[in-house]
Amino acid sequence: MTIVRLMSSKLMLALFVTAVLMTSIAAVTIPAASALTSRSSFNDNHYTSLYPGGPRVCGDHLCAPGEYDKMQQGLAQAQMKGKTNSTAPSTPAPTTTMSSMSVCNNVKTTLITAGISSTVIAKVMADLSCS
Repeated sequence: MTIVRLMSSKLMLALFVTAVLMTSIAAVTIPAASALTSRSSFNDNHYTSLYPGGPRVCGDHLCAPGEYDKMQQGLAQAQMKGKTNSTAPSTPAPTTTMSSMSVCNNVKTTLITAGISSTVIAKVMADLSCS
């Protein structure tokens, strides 16, 4: 029995040594995985129209000489289209049409039927611009 036990322990030792050697060989020959990539440019600045200074981008491509200025002028003109020089806001004059007259009559009839006082009805009608 001692011979079987001795052979069994030698076999276990041999398997352990083999596993350690295989792991060592694999660690040496297989390169380590790394998510880092080598680079030579360390300029991590982000360029936008708010923070100028980098290459100009026009849509989906780098701008040609003079193209960026034309694009900026076109954007400014498109934003100013329809603007006037007057600073006072213009409000359209209220117009009374046949449909608004029927709305006024319906509102007045509904308020009278509901038993609302005449002063409240007069105020509502004035707010609705009904005569």
